[in-house]
Amino acid sequence: MMRRLVWAFLFAAAVAFQGWSQESDSITVRENYFGTPLLKVLKDFETKYGIPLKYDSALVAVYKYDYLYTGTPRRQAFDIIFRDHKDLSYYVDEAGIYCIVLTKNLPKNRTGLENKRYEGKALKRNLTLTGRIKDQTNGEALPFASVYVEGYGIGTTTNTDGYFTLYNVPSDTEVLVFKYLGYETQYFYLSPDVNPENLFVELQPASNILDEVIVVKEREDVLKIPEFSIGIIQTTTAKIADLPALGEKDLFRTFQLMPGISGSNESSAGMYVRGGTPDQNLVLYDGFTIYHQEHLMGVFSAFNTNAVKDVQLHKGGFDAKHGGRLSSVMEIVGKTGNDKEFNLGGDAGFLGFNAFMEIPFREKGSFFIAGRRSFQSFMYDKFTGVYSENGQSGGGGGGGRFNMRNQQKPASYFYDLNAKLTYNPGKRDILSLSFFNGEDDLDNSRSSFGSSFTGGSITDQTSWGNIGASLKWSRNWDNRFYSNLLVSFSNYYSLRDRQNSTTTEGQGGGAGILFDMNTNENNTLWDYSLKMDNEFKLNGMNKLEFGLAYSDYQIRYRYSRNDTADILNMHNAGRLLSVYAQDRWTLNSRLTLLPGLRLSFYDVTSRFYAEPRFQAFYKLNDRISLKASGGSYYQFVNRIVREDVSAGSRDIWLLSDKEGIPVSSSLHWVAGGSYETKDYLFDVEGYYKKLNHLSEYTLRFAPSFIDQAEYQQFFYKGEGYSRGIDFLLQKKYGKLTGWIGYTLAETRYHFPVYGDGYFAANQDVTHEFKIVATYKPVRDFTLSATWIYATGKPFTEPIGAYTLNTPNNGNMNFIVVGEKNNARYPDYHRLDLLAKYDLSFIKAFKSSLSLSLFNVYDRANVWYKEYAYDTSLGVTETNINLLGFTPNITLSIQLK
Repeated sequence: MMRRLVWAFLFAAAVAFQGWSQESDSITVRENYFGTPLLKVLKDFETKYGIPLKYDSALVAVYKYDYLYTGTPRRQAFDIIFRDHKDLSYYVDEAGIYCIVLTKNLPKNRTGLENKRYEGKALKRNLTLTGRIKDQTNGEALPFASVYVEGYGIGTTTNTDGYFTLYNVPSDTEVLVFKYLGYETQYFYLSPDVNPENLFVELQPASNILDEVIVVKEREDVLKIPEFSIGIIQTTTAKIADLPALGEKDLFRTFQLMPGISGSNESSAGMYVRGGTPDQNLVLYDGFTIYHQEHLMGVFSAFNTNAVKDVQLHKGGFDAKHGGRLSSVMEIVGKTGNDKEFNLGGDAGFLGFNAFMEIPFREKGSFFIAGRRSFQSFMYDKFTGVYSENGQSGGGGGGGRFNMRNQQKPASYFYDLNAKLTYNPGKRDILSLSFFNGEDDLDNSRSSFGSSFTGGSITDQTSWGNIGASLKWSRNWDNRFYSNLLVSFSNYYSLRDRQNSTTTEGQGGGAGILFDMNTNENNTLWDYSLKMDNEFKLNGMNKLEFGLAYSDYQIRYRYSRNDTADILNMHNAGRLLSVYAQDRWTLNSRLTLLPGLRLSFYDVTSRFYAEPRFQAFYKLNDRISLKASGGSYYQFVNRIVREDVSAGSRDIWLLSDKEGIPVSSSLHWVAGGSYETKDYLFDVEGYYKKLNHLSEYTLRFAPSFIDQAEYQQFFYKGEGYSRGIDFLLQKKYGKLTGWIGYTLAETRYHFPVYGDGYFAANQDVTHEFKIVATYKPVRDFTLSATWIYATGKPFTEPIGAYTLNTPNNGNMNFIVVGEKNNARYPDYHRLDLLAKYDLSFIKAFKSSLSLSLFNVYDRANVWYKEYAYDTSLGVTETNINLLGFTPNITLSIQLK
């Protein structure tokens, strides 16, 4: 049945492709209408004569139409309708769609920007325009929206509060274009009567339009690559709902479908960007850092999409505004809430539920709160039961050695809470208080047995999470100067208690303990920060950005064994002060340069760290663009891998110091180009990253008995590099949208302790291929599919084991490992499908119903392997597989 469903989906996509055709300009209309409902007439013009229309069926249903067409050109025939119905009018949007509205409701924004081109002469030249862009339905500011002058290479983007300044507008009769992902593009026509210093523009969400139209020919895709950018991907949560999801909409999973971001392991919602690790990504939520971004053993990201407005990901070569990470930056802007009317909504599925509420303050601000909580269900048990289901024989041969089985009854839950208070004391000031809290609790305890006389149990309990908040004051001083001041804190915590015991049946039938091992880990991080960012527009060619950041870090980590022996007990503290400046220099409509410098002082090492950055963009013509960037980057807070072959490696946050854990650094070099038309985008970027002063912790080279104070010597230093090339072919508009992405990459590390040569890093994936398609055959119904293929990741395979007698007459088992990452897991591939239906017939509220099918053909992808040693059985191997075929149904409801 699943195979038939897949073929049916692919057939529908093929039919859609075959349906694309160019409209002829020689079409004429031959129809005799007498007392015909206007709704029927409009359907004829759509289906018979190929005019794409957008209208409210309830609006036109009351009209009748009389006319005899005898070979009238279709455009002229269409105009005749409105000659006889003067209270109706139409306008043509940027996609060529004819939008029918009441004449009195023709689009017009509050500053008097008309939907018709001004016919008179221009009175002013070389204008500077300033303004703000908001959501028409709820009054939320739209960050990173595009503003440009039609027909010219003159444009800009809004800042995080929706403000923009556009220089060098040729005259006061030009056409302005406002675009934002997930919203209808607006065309505005300037006139001498418009105030250029206070433009207020409201964009309408595309979802609102789709609810009221019969046919929509053009749709915008889920992800956007902004113009004059390198390595930047943008999305809004309004578009994420159109993609398959494992349980519910997921922010990070959407980005993992793009080239350069690994998507081959659903057990980790973390971002592996261009060979980097999740800790090398700076993740900012309303300005403060989130250090752990995963729920449910890595299945979901920790960000509730109902609480997120906009996201931008910088894949590499990012500018001087951001620092403290080696790989990438993700900027998440939380929702401010509806400042016009009360709103309430939520989602429910088989894994959990979430809800949100928006309270307006009479256009002075708003309050937004959202919460999410998982609950036990058959599907939730499917996630947590992956351990017991897959605790069976693994590959590797070796006679009868690999026959250990595990029995587990895991228990787990997660929750997160988001809140944001926004207040506008005046026209130029915005105050906002944002809060985030997410936590997981996992009990992965289990029993195991290998034969009739050997058994044991593993107690494994983990709790982890992140709590943070920020207070921001933003001020638009004038049309040239904008600044914001932010104070924040972030607290990450992770607690793990694991006990492993094995029993055996003696000759007399009594039970005896072979060994009993207990380990405990406690990792806590506190980050108190102050930031100030400024934008000063010197003129039409130069926009200066500058600011400072101060962070105070406190980190504790304790790793003990058998309750008494502290293997590691560390307390780190440090302060980091950074300043930056950069100039976005627009030399002309084709060439833009962005030089910058970030300078940091780290008190632990008492050193200054200079980070020069540079970006360049050049437009060969209207379709072809070239881009390049380079820069130096330092990281002072590091997530160190503590290697553990038998129980799985762990990641711990520690602060760089003078000796054991050096300040890590990287050099980025990125170059590429793009070819873009109205409907398609082909983008390619090649990159090379040199990594220095990497750290890792392992006890594989430690003697059997060592003094507690000597454990810290097993931090090892290394270096590495990552290089690759990303290809993207995207169809941006139409009933069928999507993209094909491919990445060819190599990530290698060199740690002298492991040998002289380089070895494949844990996150190394040579080939990764992705196909994403979204098809909207009719109003309210969406089909989508994603397919991922990737080569297997490397891992370290053991080559033996031994038992050592302890002084207290006990036994300790040790695994002997081979060369670092000497093997690879099997290749990974997976197909996901989604069917989503908008319940527009329910007028009381907005709602939708989604069916998501994860891993449709039930591929058994290996997550990781566990190894244990038993004196009677030898080394036992347990394959832990990822999820198989998993369906899910989600119902979404909101008032507005």
